[in-house]
Amino acid sequence: MIVCMSRDICAEQYNAIVTLRPDWHDADPEKGSIKVVMTGSEADKPLLQPHLYSQQVKKRLEKRFKDPADPLKLMIVRDMWLTGFDAPCCHTMYVDKPMKGHNLSK
Repeated sequence: MIVCMSRDICAEQYNAIVTLRPDWHDADPEKGSIKVVMTGSEADKPLLQPHLYSQQVKKRLEKRFKDPADPLKLMIVRDMWLTGFDAPCCHTMYVDKPMKGHNLSK
């Protein structure tokens, strides 16, 4: 899991990784090895639009990420899935943001 400072950085990080590993990308949320999960709306800029999912899709992505047999292995997040998120198969978290105040991870 990669934790980024902003939603823009999440999307840019995703784009940088899939440039190096294009086979990890799939526009279908049920496929692919890498996804971004964040909040947003239809009014968000085009950079963010491919990463905005309904609550039902986010739940399915969470289930996929927690399944060790699923090919989804890398999630990029801003604030979601940090507190109270239990995924034993997630053994590494890269934090690229200050961790202070209400942004602390538990």
